Amino acid sequence: MEIIKSLDQINIEKKTSVALGNFDGIHIGHRKVFRAALDAAKEQDLRSLCFTFSNHPFNFILRRDDSDPDAVKLICTEEEKVALIEEMGFDILVNVPFDEYIMTMQAHDFFEEIVKNKLNAGFVSVGFNYTYGARAMGRPDTLRKECRSADIGLSVQDAVIVDGDVVSSTYVREMIATGNMEMTAKLLGRPYSFSGTVRHGKKLGSRMGIPTINIPAPDRQMLPPNGVYFSRIHIDGTEYNSVSNIGLNPTVNEDGRKKTIETNIFDFDDDAYGREVTVYFDHFSRGERKFRDKEALFAQIARDCENALNYRKK
Repeated sequence: MEIIKSLDQINIEKKTSVALGNFDGIHIGHRKVFRAALDAAKEQDLRSLCFTFSNHPFNFILRRDDSDPDAVKLICTEEEKVALIEEMGFDILVNVPFDEYIMTMQAHDFFEEIVKNKLNAGFVSVGFNYTYGARAMGRPDTLRKECRSADIGLSVQDAVIVDGDVVSSTYVREMIATGNMEMTAKLLGRPYSFSGTVRHGKKLGSRMGIPTINIPAPDRQMLPPNGVYFSRIHIDGTEYNSVSNIGLNPTVNEDGRKKTIETNIFDFDDDAYGREVTVYFDHFSRGERKFRDKEALFAQIARDCENALNYRKK
């Protein structure tokens, strides 16, 4: 997949089938938009192209950086977003920053300068709630008129409904915030996950014969509530069942400020230090709490592991 990171770098000669959107998190509603663009590309012999932003427009508009507690947190990292779009099968990804230039463009100018001219669109796919242009004045109805005038095909995807609710990035964030990993997975079409490089930790689980790894909790990605989760971990292409704790480890952590993701791995007897791993969160088991001593903590870790094994047997 060709990746373009600046509007100035765009030079596309063949007509394209374009998926337009912010695609924050790549949930199943976004995938519906993708599939329409990919299907049209195949049927009409067009190059498939996804146009999106490398930062969150709301954070730019409201001037919130990553350190701002009110900044919109990522559902997946930019690297994961790129990988998911590539997996869908796009030929080109235009992943540009949302900036002052794009923010202040009138809807008609955005269509003419970017969609029609730069992206060389022959077909466009958007979601039912897609907006574009300054003050979000461009809507699907506006886009329909523009596309008709320019002889560009358009498909506007209806909302995807799961258990009576419209799938959206806002709804996904609500489920993550409440620790509902099962519904989060339904909405995303994949389990919620974190990736990182394994670093040295306190190795509490290792003292019980259960290998334990630590990765730093990401600053920019949204975290579910502190506590214990039944999880799975991918290490060098192999998946292992595990139990993960997100939080401050109050029983043994003297710092009490830095969150970590600590994972106890079943049926693993190697050293993962320094490796890139991905931890998938399947089920929230219990909240984080402080124990009176390490022995009580060890006893609870053992119960957590037993509960996780029973969960896998269901």
